[in-house]
Amino acid sequence: MPKQNTQTLLAASPNDAIEHVIATKLARAVFAGFEGMFAAFLNITLGAQSRFEQRQWLDVQSAMRERLQVYERQVKSVSNAVRIIAFKELHDPRLWEQAKHIYGEMVENHENQPIAHTFFNSTFGSIWDDKKIRTVHLFVLKAKYRAKPRPFDNLVSRISLQNGFTHAVAQLIYRQAFRVKFTDLNKDVDALQRTLTLGAKQQCRQVYELMNLNDGFIEYANSLFFRNKACYLIGRCIAKNGDNMPFAVAILHTENGLKLDAVMMGADQLSLLFGFARTYFMVDTDQPARYVDYLSVLMPHKQRFELFNAIGFIKHAKTEFYRYKVDTTKNSPTHDKYIIAPGTPGMVMLVFTTPHSDYVYKVIKDRFSAPKTSTKAQVMAKYDFVKQADRVGRLVDTHEFRYLAFDLSRFSDELLEQMRASIGNSMAISNKALVLKHVYVERKMTPLNLYINQCDNKQLSNVMHDYGKAIKDLAEANIFPGDMLMKNFGVTRWGRVVFYDYDEICPLTDCEFRDLPTSQNSFDEISSESYFDVAENDVFPSQFNVFFSANRQAFSYFCQQHHNLFSPEFWQQCQNQINAGHLADVYPYKQSWRFIPKPPQDASCSWS
Repeated sequence: MPKQNTQTLLAASPNDAIEHVIATKLARAVFAGFEGMFAAFLNITLGAQSRFEQRQWLDVQSAMRERLQVYERQVKSVSNAVRIIAFKELHDPRLWEQAKHIYGEMVENHENQPIAHTFFNSTFGSIWDDKKIRTVHLFVLKAKYRAKPRPFDNLVSRISLQNGFTHAVAQLIYRQAFRVKFTDLNKDVDALQRTLTLGAKQQCRQVYELMNLNDGFIEYANSLFFRNKACYLIGRCIAKNGDNMPFAVAILHTENGLKLDAVMMGADQLSLLFGFARTYFMVDTDQPARYVDYLSVLMPHKQRFELFNAIGFIKHAKTEFYRYKVDTTKNSPTHDKYIIAPGTPGMVMLVFTTPHSDYVYKVIKDRFSAPKTSTKAQVMAKYDFVKQADRVGRLVDTHEFRYLAFDLSRFSDELLEQMRASIGNSMAISNKALVLKHVYVERKMTPLNLYINQCDNKQLSNVMHDYGKAIKDLAEANIFPGDMLMKNFGVTRWGRVVFYDYDEICPLTDCEFRDLPTSQNSFDEISSESYFDVAENDVFPSQFNVFFSANRQAFSYFCQQHHNLFSPEFWQQCQNQINAGHLADVYPYKQSWRFIPKPPQDASCSWS
């Protein structure tokens, strides 16, 4: 608790004294709420290993959804308490400024100070809502609110290579404590040792040479990273001169026991594991900020907000993203203006970006173009559905912001006019800032319909295969994209196809997949009116070929692998699997990185 100056309090007026008392109570309430939020978050996370060991895959998904609710639920609870505590002074800016100062002293040396700051910001925002919020009341941009990297030695362990690299790799796995045994640990360790050696030889020659000299270390994080049906052992091979090769070992729990399934090596391969289209890891730690510091060393090209997001601290990730956004704007040339994002303009969203940005900003339009009939509330519900879903590497994660400010000078008059016409109800201009009342932020990708016009035949074949695989992966995860036009999919730098247009997305099991009825009258089939009854949830897969009407070659490549998507039987079989409780095996790494050969492709609904 912050210490009070007795003489100052005695000299203060009665109003000042009661204001200080209320501000202190308010700060304490927010701090208690933060501690409660963190405890609830950690308690759910602590069960990750047990769920993995018991193969409770449905419970894994339930726990993920439950953990996503913890933060908002706690903010709501604290906000209610604060309303009672503050009473008439609830919207007194001076009270909140004082409470912020007191709270700042309370968490000054707290292990998780950055996340505690964000929790205060969230509580303040929930109280003030659409009222003018000044940064003096928030922990955001000042340098003193930005956490500096701290030592992470207590989060990692090291194994010397002095007894040989093979022995060190074996120790790396033997030290991991599970209630379940490995099926064939010696075989797995041998495969891991050989793969790491080959990876070091190809990617980090210095590490490879020191491996052979039995010099250096293997370092690994003390906490395992759990997600979906796998857990991951994260670490790096380190040479004494500082050169290092990060790695992540994937461990699966099969019906026969545990097995090492794959290893990812180097920052780029780890980046795929921590990708923006994946659901969040569960990591047993009460020091998440230090883990982000460690992960930043392993993947230096990853931004801090991406790493906080990856381990489930999505609200603090938004704080870190805002800092990143402000910094990149300040450091970019003044002629780097916002533009409408490349691609086919949407009927529901206005999407803008800058040419050199890695992110796009999506704002729901005031009015939707025909034939869209959704409401703004329905579109927001779709985005919330995606946030709660297992994205299986095929749905872009989004950050939802309210009252996000932009530098007004970065918008051309033409763009501002277009924005006023389409999203005027969601924007406001205040002095030198353009403020968006509600906006989604997503990673920028190349729209698939643009990509296929600028790639060669081999790339076209590969991306069409992955386009169909993306649709199937989503189907296996009980997700139906709705509008599957290529303009609604993007291509990542890895050539992976990801879906990003959510206004028609829904659970697969809500759909009724049907054959298109035939008519005895040929005039019926060319009529603009339907000649049969169509329910709102009816889907006719035979009509999906319209997605390829502009590119015959793309359609040909697609059909070679995914012709079964045009029949109701494929979708119905997926629904049956889902209703029977099956969960797909989704590997966030390439098949070629696995220690087992790739299984043969099957035209049926694949669960591998």
